[in-house]
Amino acid sequence: MMAGQWSTEVQAASGCSGEVEPVRWNETVHRHALIPDGPWYGGEFMLTADEREGGGGEQPKEDSQGQSDTSEDASQTRPEEPWMYTKSWPLPVLEPLTAGHYTSMEIGNDSVGALRFNLSSEYRTTFCVTLQTIEDGLSTPVEGDVYLLTTSQYQLYEEIYDISHGSWSFWDGFDDEALDALSDIPPEWRSFSPAGWQTYRDVHQYEMTSDVTFSVSMDGPELYSSLFGGSEWQDFYLVVDAWDNTHDGDALAPTTNLVADVTVMPTERSLILPPWTVPLVFFGAILALVATPFILNSRYLNAGLDGSDSEVDGAVPLLEQRAMTSTTEEE
Repeated sequence: MMAGQWSTEVQAASGCSGEVEPVRWNETVHRHALIPDGPWYGGEFMLTADEREGGGGEQPKEDSQGQSDTSEDASQTRPEEPWMYTKSWPLPVLEPLTAGHYTSMEIGNDSVGALRFNLSSEYRTTFCVTLQTIEDGLSTPVEGDVYLLTTSQYQLYEEIYDISHGSWSFWDGFDDEALDALSDIPPEWRSFSPAGWQTYRDVHQYEMTSDVTFSVSMDGPELYSSLFGGSEWQDFYLVVDAWDNTHDGDALAPTTNLVADVTVMPTERSLILPPWTVPLVFFGAILALVATPFILNSRYLNAGLDGSDSEVDGAVPLLEQRAMTSTTEEE
């Protein structure tokens, strides 16, 4: 399976069955990648983090004439293509996703593969992701991490990835122990920490898994409002994580290339309620809960007052009247 190759067949997964259409790259879907040996790391291509810290790694072998053996192309070990991880600006504007797609995305060890979408609030979008490794034509399930991030969340996630892989020289003192300590921060405070990236709605994170299916429905367009005013449109990134990130419960790097089978199926929604209906329903439920004791108490107090007139009409004669009647009869 080739990275970024789209097919017209859909994997047999719950919620992801149906017809798919060919993707129009950079119009409906945009491919991204993060790799530990890209151009943003001082040109130390194809070196691991430990090798960079050690000042190098295995050197190219030389032949009998003293020439370096560079016949092995980097693409044979690094499945990502340069256009996937080379940063470019501005990003192409994507059309809303209204058709289903399927792809097999190959991701290198200690790397990240991501697909960017423009999700519409008029559709309910279902994602199905299966992770595996393929060796000698045989596929084996492998555990990894799957996240759904907005644009602002992915930018922070990308920064943390760069920091963890030593791309920023002034963060050299920010070692793995510091990242691990910051990962213990509760989710509600993560946005205030250097390692505090979050997922969409704080729930769309699926870690240490080889197969996941989830759906997303939005009340309206996703916008990000900054503290300095203004709103920014948010796209969505489906991220397949193949590195040991700053979360405590994430999977370790698989030490081999990872293949992610991804199916995305949007379904048009027949009924879309406005956002204000949610607080209205909760307010009605709370009001009913508060009023119920008063209603029950009122009915209890009024239960003995019904039919009181009929009881007075059929009253039992007094004992004094009975005594007077018996005296009269004796006389």
